[in-house]
Amino acid sequence: MRITIEADCRRGLRILEEIPDISLCRIEGYNGIGKSNAIKLLRLCTGDQPFTDDEPSWRTFRSQLVRARIHITGLEGAEDIEWDVEPHRWPESPEPLGDLLGVVRIDGRPARPRDVITLLRVYHILAADTPVSVLADRVFVAHKQVSDWVTVKGDDRQEQIDLLLGDLQRKITDCLPAQLPNELATARAANKLLQERSRQLEATKQRVELIDAAVRVADRLEQVRGRGPEMDAKLQQLQEQINEIDTQRQDLDHQIAGASAQQHKNETAEREFDKAQKHLIRQEKALRQVEIDLQTLAAQAAVSPQQEHVASMRATLGRRLDELSQQLPQVHATPLLTELLKNLTTRLAAAEQRDLGESVLIDATSQTLEWTVSSLKDACLRQIELLSQRTPSEGAEELTREIERVRTRLDALAQATQKITDLELAQRNFQRAEERLRKAASDLPEQAARTLDDLMKARNSLDERGRAVQAEHATLSQTRALLSGGLTEDALTAELLGLCRQADVDVMRVRGRLDDERSELAELTRREAQAAQQAEMAQQAVNERTLNVADTVQFLVTEPNLSWLRRAIPSVQTFSHLDAQAQAEELVKLGDRIENSRNTIRTATSALQGVGAALGELAEHLRRPSRQPVRDSAVNSAARLWLAEEVHRWFESDLVRKALFDGGKDIVLDPKQLMVSWTANGEKRQRPLSAFSSGQQAFAYTQAQVARLDREEVSSANRLIALDEFGAFLDGERMTDLAKYLATRQESAPHDQVLVILPLEVSPGGIPDADAASAHRRQQLRQRGYFAEAFQL
Repeated sequence: MRITIEADCRRGLRILEEIPDISLCRIEGYNGIGKSNAIKLLRLCTGDQPFTDDEPSWRTFRSQLVRARIHITGLEGAEDIEWDVEPHRWPESPEPLGDLLGVVRIDGRPARPRDVITLLRVYHILAADTPVSVLADRVFVAHKQVSDWVTVKGDDRQEQIDLLLGDLQRKITDCLPAQLPNELATARAANKLLQERSRQLEATKQRVELIDAAVRVADRLEQVRGRGPEMDAKLQQLQEQINEIDTQRQDLDHQIAGASAQQHKNETAEREFDKAQKHLIRQEKALRQVEIDLQTLAAQAAVSPQQEHVASMRATLGRRLDELSQQLPQVHATPLLTELLKNLTTRLAAAEQRDLGESVLIDATSQTLEWTVSSLKDACLRQIELLSQRTPSEGAEELTREIERVRTRLDALAQATQKITDLELAQRNFQRAEERLRKAASDLPEQAARTLDDLMKARNSLDERGRAVQAEHATLSQTRALLSGGLTEDALTAELLGLCRQADVDVMRVRGRLDDERSELAELTRREAQAAQQAEMAQQAVNERTLNVADTVQFLVTEPNLSWLRRAIPSVQTFSHLDAQAQAEELVKLGDRIENSRNTIRTATSALQGVGAALGELAEHLRRPSRQPVRDSAVNSAARLWLAEEVHRWFESDLVRKALFDGGKDIVLDPKQLMVSWTANGEKRQRPLSAFSSGQQAFAYTQAQVARLDREEVSSANRLIALDEFGAFLDGERMTDLAKYLATRQESAPHDQVLVILPLEVSPGGIPDADAASAHRRQQLRQRGYFAEAFQL
């Protein structure tokens, strides 16, 4: 490879201009002409950072190098590589430059700095390095790599992953899947309690109905025993009067028929009179039946059978029915509302205890006032008191019975209204029948007409009296029927005893038992309503939780951005086939796994930070053994163990063991004391790691370093290996051995270019003119301060 460098520098920085295409090349020149700086610049170009542990030197190098163009030809795998570096873009601290390096072209085409790595790597081996310094550098590089990764990538990556997992975990925990089993158990218990309350309520209702029926029968029995005989006698008397009136009416009808038959002038007039008389009788019977029906309905409705009275009572009962109908849902809902208000009051009182009483809970609007926690709690308490007063003592059952009674009366009034209309029609028909009869009698002689007129008047008077008696009889019959229910005293007694047996109550205590049972019914109604509310609320909570769990499962199964989760945990895709409780259980497990993963990532990041710090302390201890020893801790012990393993692998090389340990074996580093022990010639030996600093071992150590490079997997098509600062350590014999070793090695690594950098041992004037090569050396030294030639001795 031929390397040319055009560098624009300031304040004394110098960099070699050229490294010739000599596979085993020797560069010898004055100190300060830029030999090492050229290697460092090339290392920067190939992705390395030679100033990692020397920030001051990095800042100096960066500030004094204005710009540079590096051009390399004769490569394996490419014609040439060219860099235009831009130091003003480089970071303040020594770190890998990446794309900040500058412009890169490979074979004339734009490229990225990382594309160079597969074509070229640069290695810089210092003869002044000792095992301790190399290990210290390695540990420091590891420290920088770990610390920089944590700082630059690790923290951000950990935060990104934590945010991603946190969002997913919140999505899962927001649906509160862990509460579903408890809510299901609560719903089952609430339903069981509701069934038990409903059973108790139904049994008590049946008992109350039986006892209430028994009390009504007992009341009718008492009335029958008290007023019954008197009413029966009066009814008998009225019936006798009706029968007598009917007899008299029939007698008058015969008299009228006889008189008309004797006095009529002709047969036609007689037939007409007969028809008129029969028609009058029919209309009178129809009128009498309508009056009886009206009196019966009026008695049922407890109202006088006049149009205005019926209409007024009908309006009054209609309003009453509306009031009762409005109260009924309130009575049924009162226990539910009361329980709801009590729950809300409890929550608001708890908020008051946390000094939130004056906090605005509901803002005021143009239609509503502002509600604070305390004011809303007080309003709830007032409403609870109002609801407790609103509930009738008999409860909803009594209210339902009252509504039924009002409806029965309204039905009777509706029928009475129709009967009043029918009565008016019947009266008009009767009046027309009377007029027809009078007209039929107009053909009679004067005396006969007067006789018939008297008979008709008598019959009309008898009809009026009969209708009055019949109406009184109908009213009293209705009253008597309501009193006894149409049953006799014996029948009522038998019915009362049967009802008491079914209700398991003593006949003498039936009324007192009714009050007790009604109180029990009211209490059970309240309890059943509360149980129904609790069951409904519990089931609603289950339904909402089930829906939320199902939505969350659907999100996990179908969300495109969660494909990574389904790949990591394939069972997630089966969640949608599970029932609600199983889904909730799987979500809880998944949430726990996510939480454990977040903790693991946090712990790993924290551990990496600790490892980075431990490696930094260990590197500092290796560089300055006299400083206070590294404190004992888990991460520091792990760092020392890692170092011991690294030393063991490094010292496995035969060359290193031969150079440093007299060919010994079983080389072990005590990670705590940093003491190396080994066995040589059957003898156990040990030495502090810091004692491996003798310059006499430079050759063997350098040879081991190069051999280590040969054992590494070659990832680049070309390598530049620079051996630097050998002048102070190697004598002529050792230098000759090094040249022979490198020449032999070059045969197996034809694409490696080895550069041996030496300080100038004599001035140009001291170089003899023995041959052309010596003359060329003097010329190169005068022109650029160094000369380059094949390395051979």
